[in-house]
Amino acid sequence: MQNKLIKAVIFDQDGLMFDSERLVAEGWAEIGKRRGYDINEEFLKTVRGRSTAEIKAAFQEKFGEDVPFDEMNAEKRVRTYDYIRKCGIPVKKGLKELLAYLYAHNIPAAVATSSSREWTEGNLSSTGIAGYFRLSVYGEMVSRGKPAPDIFLLAAEKLGEKPENCLVLEDSLQGNEAAINGGFVGIMVPDLTPPTEYLKKNLFAVCSSLSDVITLFETGRLYCENTAR
Repeated sequence: MQNKLIKAVIFDQDGLMFDSERLVAEGWAEIGKRRGYDINEEFLKTVRGRSTAEIKAAFQEKFGEDVPFDEMNAEKRVRTYDYIRKCGIPVKKGLKELLAYLYAHNIPAAVATSSSREWTEGNLSSTGIAGYFRLSVYGEMVSRGKPAPDIFLLAAEKLGEKPENCLVLEDSLQGNEAAINGGFVGIMVPDLTPPTEYLKKNLFAVCSSLSDVITLFETGRLYCENTAR
């Protein structure tokens, strides 16, 4: 695959920057067990990255129209927030180093997440990385969730860059499909779900951690035109 000119980098949040998907999965499993629903990993991997409305529809399709999704989702949110208030949100390997590398090379970074503004701003602030990002785009700002590319296209538009010059970093199946669908340079950094054969074939790369993305820049597979600070 040819080397790619990168003018901006768009980061997913949960599972990519922070080890939060495990907390969410544990929360859903516990709440589901208590209420009599088998909310397992096989199901959760099909909804990661989607909007809340789309996740609710998936719950209703699997568990029936009467599933108390809103109540369970609120319980899951409280459980996750309580854990993070007590223990902090776990940062994924290589995140801070990659952000520092992009900053040093004048490559703007953005967040494009299906999560809420409140959740995102709290995580960025508490981990001390908010200043690295030029902008953030949230799930409520677009009508379609991933695998539709809308959220990444909006981020690219706000950054003033074409999709083919934007690197999208994602962990979920839906998020990586969205990157491909939008014509972005996509890299998967798997969290709980391994890549499919389709993703392996169509993404620019699959990396074991965000540290490996730095290596792609340093070896020239990804390159920029900006002068380092």
